[in-house]
Amino acid sequence: VALLRNPEQRDLLAADLSLVPQAVEELLRYDAPVPHATFRYAVRDVVIAGTLVPAGVQVIVNLAAAGRDPARVAEPDRLDITRASADHLAFGHGIHHCLGARLARLETRIAFAALLRRFPRMELAGPAEELRWDHGDGVVLRGLSALPVHLDGQRRSADQAAVV
Repeated sequence: VALLRNPEQRDLLAADLSLVPQAVEELLRYDAPVPHATFRYAVRDVVIAGTLVPAGVQVIVNLAAAGRDPARVAEPDRLDITRASADHLAFGHGIHHCLGARLARLETRIAFAALLRRFPRMELAGPAEELRWDHGDGVVLRGLSALPVHLDGQRRSADQAAVV
């Protein structure tokens, strides 16, 4: 969706598929598929940004917000697949780092390269605001119910859109 909402970035990537690995990292930073960690509990009183979080209180960590931190990322709300470093927490960190991160990266690289090779002008078939995002597991995962697109970049009626 981020690439389709930023067609200049889609075109840049379609023109140079060697950018796919760093584009995947930038897309993970920009729009994390796992926006929240599972629930955690404060083990001791801690003050964060002037707010007391008492020991024993349940907290949820917003992993996606880390990718948009202006103290760490210049112009964090801008998608830039040529960004030199796309540090993110999309797969967690430390002992909570996703065991499937390498496989997810590999699958995503293969999928983007194949899609852009075959459909370099793919675009959304309707307004991005009408896309429905779901949390299939209740909290942690985030994904689309459907992604209607025009594969060749030619706008048609909604019933002629492909759904990927």
